Amino acid sequence: MDNTTTDVRFTPLLAAEVRSVLERHGYQLPQESDHVHGLVMGRVATALRNLVEIFEGRTW
Repeated sequence: MDNTTTDVRFTPLLAAEVRSVLERHGYQLPQESDHVHGLVMGRVATALRNLVEIFEGRTW
């Protein structure tokens, strides 16, 4: 199995699709500056990497 940092399946589109699903379920990004938005999305990307590793059984 690939490392998530080099996995070609982990694209900005994946993060955008997850964001869209969260928004459809009523979750909202903070209405802050672009800087804060970037920080939040960076944390989201890290959490998403962790999620895909758990989902594929690459971490326990």
